[in-house]
Amino acid sequence: MVFELFSKELRNLVKDRFVSPTPIQSKAIPKIAEGKNVLISASTGSGKTETALLPIFDKLLGEEHKPISVLYITPLRALNRNLQDRLFWWAGKLNLDISIRHGDTTQYERSKQADNPPDILISTPETLQSILVGRVIREHLRNVKYVVVDEVHELVGSKRGVQLSIGLERLK
Repeated sequence: MVFELFSKELRNLVKDRFVSPTPIQSKAIPKIAEGKNVLISASTGSGKTETALLPIFDKLLGEEHKPISVLYITPLRALNRNLQDRLFWWAGKLNLDISIRHGDTTQYERSKQADNPPDILISTPETLQSILVGRVIREHLRNVKYVVVDEVHELVGSKRGVQLSIGLERLK
């Protein structure tokens, strides 16, 4: 079973949440665990988010990492909020710090993210561009090892897609 690839700690949590892997999880998780770049296209409710993140969580648990190690980019703040409960649940159980950054993030929260950056930062393409110019947060972004772009089809072929592409090049 594909979940056997994970460390015992993560495997136990996964078994509490999933009876068995979805078809997309069975196909993509091994490739992500190998460190390959993967494009996941599947219907809503098929487990895409966990497919992308579980192997990354497992890597974070098994290796020394610095904040911000994971950048999760979503096209909409509303999607950030939809993901928030699920991702915060996983992060809380795995003792990983996660934070969301977008245009409505308070100055207090922005300062907190710069002073004590999370392991995982969820952002939008526009916010990625704006934080890349910040001296302190830009230094933390040098630690990014994993990038997940959610709902990439919403961005491709638009000015926002170009902006995302430029932001990822600047990040690189």
